[in-house]
Amino acid sequence: MIKSRYFPKKEFATKEELFAKMRKSYTDLIAFKKAEIQKSCDKGLSVTCHILKESDSIKALKIDPAYYYIAVNTTWILDSHEDLHVDGIWNKSVKEQQGQNYLVADHELTIEDTIVRKEYVEMMVLSIPFALLGKAYVGDTEALIYKVAKDKVIHEKAKEWLDSGDDIEASVRMQYVTILFAMDSNDPEDVTLKKNYDNYIGKIANKDDFEYIPYFFIIQEAKNVRESSLVIAGSNPVTGNIKDNEPSKGTHKQEQQDPSGDSHVKKSNIHHLI
Repeated sequence: MIKSRYFPKKEFATKEELFAKMRKSYTDLIAFKKAEIQKSCDKGLSVTCHILKESDSIKALKIDPAYYYIAVNTTWILDSHEDLHVDGIWNKSVKEQQGQNYLVADHELTIEDTIVRKEYVEMMVLSIPFALLGKAYVGDTEALIYKVAKDKVIHEKAKEWLDSGDDIEASVRMQYVTILFAMDSNDPEDVTLKKNYDNYIGKIANKDDFEYIPYFFIIQEAKNVRESSLVIAGSNPVTGNIKDNEPSKGTHKQEQQDPSGDSHVKKSNIHHLI
């Protein structure tokens, strides 16, 4: 029997039965996802923050040692909610929210939990090798970066943690704006969903973590809402301060981007359907 996280009380005898249910439900599921303010730390996995070094080579960025560069979200990682953030997801939000978002602790918007005030947070989007984020995937990811001056960090414990090198992670508060649905169905009714699937399945960096991915949601645009946070555990395993690291073998292949568009878990027979 097959289960889906979206229908926890139902079991499906076949993949086709699951697809029939998703065909009727995915527009509602997209609406629900858009209506929710999400915190990426609620979705499962995380990565340790690392300090970006002057020796790191990143296109269009000269590293200033007086600043922290904190990756709060990255693309091409399929998370535990079947969401795939794709390149371009943060471009509009960075333009519209510049100077409006805080860096805080644990998603608590209080004075005492503020790490950096909003006027001292510069948001940017950068293409960064996965290896610089400590992940064994070949190729690049597009990261939402918070650039903050080290002398503007007003949270003593956060400052101590960032400088110590001890484990700390990053999480983004977000609201989805544009979502496509992708499904590995050959039913004539699902031709668009199958096209979405074929266009994006090969771009999932952690695809080899799963024996099979029957469906997923493609997040083309999202808003960064009010803040991002340093947390103990975040969902996307490729976030945090960037580190100097040699590229290593992995699953991400650089492919031509589809003109329409952008958690590391154990392998299972049906991805996320347990």
